[in-house]
Amino acid sequence: MTTSSTRTAEHRQARVFGVTFSTGSMQEALDAIAGYVARPAPLPAFCCFVNAHCLNLAFRDRAYARLLNKADQVWADGVGVAIAAWSRRTPVAENVNGTDMLPLLCQAGHSLYLLGGKPGVAEAAKEKLEAEYPELRILGTWHGYFQDDCTELINDINAKAPDILLVAMGVPKQEFWIAEHREQLNCRVCLAVGGLLDFASGRIPRAPQWLRRLRGEWLFRLWQEPRRMFKRYIIGNPLFLWRIWRYPENRNWEQD
Repeated sequence: MTTSSTRTAEHRQARVFGVTFSTGSMQEALDAIAGYVARPAPLPAFCCFVNAHCLNLAFRDRAYARLLNKADQVWADGVGVAIAAWSRRTPVAENVNGTDMLPLLCQAGHSLYLLGGKPGVAEAAKEKLEAEYPELRILGTWHGYFQDDCTELINDINAKAPDILLVAMGVPKQEFWIAEHREQLNCRVCLAVGGLLDFASGRIPRAPQWLRRLRGEWLFRLWQEPRRMFKRYIIGNPLFLWRIWRYPENRNWEQD
């Protein structure tokens, strides 16, 4: 397992609220995934993304923060994290998020398994992606509303042995699920991707490209689902910025 200290030695890193994450580029992230796929290991690599909402959760949920620090790769997603990293004098090279990464993974030729979303969403994402990328191998799908006993799901994943298992259950549920079942899984990479399958299936449209370039996709999400996203963005974003200013990184987070 790659620890945060090992990641720090290998790549450019930032640390916010006691959580260490990469400040590298999308290409560096893709290269890391390709390396895990090419070199089998006793455990699948555990990779995920953090945005301002994730770091707000980690601020008060130290078990989640510790779990992120045990992941093999944690990438910076969104303008809030970029501001936080800049405030620590460790600027982010590029916004690395799962929705932009997915087409690049499809083009890279890795086999995938789609886990998560409401019933029917993963299947719809599979159909849409396979139509767009005829050479793509999506070996299986499973919705995210299964019971605590996931033996049947794990057996299906293991029988199909994908290169990359995309786990789309929302934070922090998806990260805890990966950590709990990682030793049972026959895949090369477990990638936690939040609401990715909703976008990949077309159930939720993405923001226009010009707005994404301006780092304003969160505004589009707020417009799409104001009730659901109000607390996350209207309350959560200012709280996140205040916490960046209020809490220095030399604080001993594990004693709080």
